[in-house]
Amino acid sequence: MNTDTIKDALQELIIRLQDAEKGYKEISKSTANISLKKWLDRYASERHAMHQVLEGHVAARGGKAEVKTSLLGDLHRIFIDIKLSATDDDFGPIVDEIKRGSDRLIADYDRVLKEVELPANLITTLQSQKMTVELEVQELAKLKEEFESEPA
Repeated sequence: MNTDTIKDALQELIIRLQDAEKGYKEISKSTANISLKKWLDRYASERHAMHQVLEGHVAARGGKAEVKTSLLGDLHRIFIDIKLSATDDDFGPIVDEIKRGSDRLIADYDRVLKEVELPANLITTLQSQKMTVELEVQELAKLKEEFESEPA
């Protein structure tokens, strides 16, 4: 197992999780919809906890994780901000963008699990975190259905 490869892979996930956390917080501040705000606040906290766990794994391997966002994440948040300002209580497009980001995160977990040789405890951690995101996507689909069934 190559420690540097593991640290690099974890760093990528940390950045993606930080992107999600920051995005959720920004959208939460911008919406008056209580259901969406509650969902966003809950998962922003969860993303924070997830990247803290990965930071611990980086530190255990002698590294220091950089907790920052990516340019792609920054652009995605700008895109969502534009959608938020252009919609009047139509949260479907916002939920679609959140799902797109979550799907990308799941794909990143899949890639790391498939391509990087990892110790068993880290495989378990990453699989658990990936499953958490997958369950959130299912909850997000239910939230979108709620928005679509609300009278206009």
